[in-house]
Amino acid sequence: MDSLLSQTAFPKLNAIGRSFLYWLLFLLFLFITGAFITHQFPDSWERFIYGSFGTAAALAVTWFVLKLEKSSFGSIGLVWERKTGIRFLYGFILGSLLFAIIIIPLFAFSNLTIEWNPKPITVLEALFYLSIVPLALMEEVAFRSYPFVKLNRALGFLPTQLIVSVMFAMYHVFGGWSFTSAFMGPAIWSLIFGLATYKSGGIAIATGIHVALNVAQPMLGMRTGTYHPLWILSIKGGETEASLARIDMLGTVSQMIVLIIGVGLTLYYLRKGNSQ
Repeated sequence: MDSLLSQTAFPKLNAIGRSFLYWLLFLLFLFITGAFITHQFPDSWERFIYGSFGTAAALAVTWFVLKLEKSSFGSIGLVWERKTGIRFLYGFILGSLLFAIIIIPLFAFSNLTIEWNPKPITVLEALFYLSIVPLALMEEVAFRSYPFVKLNRALGFLPTQLIVSVMFAMYHVFGGWSFTSAFMGPAIWSLIFGLATYKSGGIAIATGIHVALNVAQPMLGMRTGTYHPLWILSIKGGETEASLARIDMLGTVSQMIVLIIGVGLTLYYLRKGNSQ
């Protein structure tokens, strides 16, 4: 088996080539999961199944490329440690605070209001929120484990942040997002996830941040569909062209603040690392 692996072209690829091959394999497995496996289960469990099988696919691809390198999960920090759960919880709290940076200005400087959803949430609907965990973990394994570590070791932190951010956005574009939405949302937040990974040496904190962001949005009714919102957003005085434009502008400003934080901290840690 080892001799067979050593004859492949993989060992001759540089970090960029290996990372792109990794992502291609991950997308292939993800396509198979979405096209064939999820349809074998009830629609209500689609996100659970997609996230679970997607995480398994990401881990399988990671194992495969590490096997080609004759390396291990430990070499990229993808192992469960005693403080992994605490780091995840810390990330969840941090992600909740970062989400507040986005949402608070919308309430403070627009006619956007929030009220409790009069329709109570059922136990089953509450459990559906747990599907966000494997979905977020799937993406963190795929983008902030093997590719992030390999690119960072070969190219440095800043190029890694840029490459992974663009690829994370394009992954969402392939999933049906518009270019604007993908680059104004996931691409920017990828910088934050990358910072957490860079500073902690693993994906636990990044996954916690990711989960917090993806939980907060449907809870506030910012995403319709699978999840039952606990609150309902509305515009005082009704929707008008001016009120919607103002909310969009404030949302863009909030995202730019996150972008500034992400870029600023990336440059800070880059300079700090160079000075040591």
